[in-house]
Amino acid sequence: MPLYDFECPSGHITEVFAHHKQKKVKCSTCGKKARRIITASGPSLVNENPAWLKSVVEVADKSNPARHVQEFVKNPTRETYRNWMKGEGIRPLDHTEHGGPPLAHKPPEVDMSRVRTEVLQKARERRLIEVRS
Repeated sequence: MPLYDFECPSGHITEVFAHHKQKKVKCSTCGKKARRIITASGPSLVNENPAWLKSVVEVADKSNPARHVQEFVKNPTRETYRNWMKGEGIRPLDHTEHGGPPLAHKPPEVDMSRVRTEVLQKARERRLIEVRS
């Protein structure tokens, strides 16, 4: 299904995977009916700041007078989130701390000139036509 933009009467714009005939959906922010709108092709920057940022603001110490905290609470964006984490001395968890697999190791370097020569040689052999008398 393609990704469409929908706008509700409150002005919230939501991206939704929807059937091409679907004209209305429920707004993920306020719950009102949102109608499909036409947008320029390419990535939409409307939802640049993900919904999970709101849950981070909820756990931030709003009484802290530090500039990075107050700026993040007032304007939760990815940039103010990074500044808040840096100011608080917090770092994101590495995926392996969740029990995820370790990072893949870089494959060993391959001498591509040798591979290229071998591929060309085999291609010549396949195309070779011998005339015997």
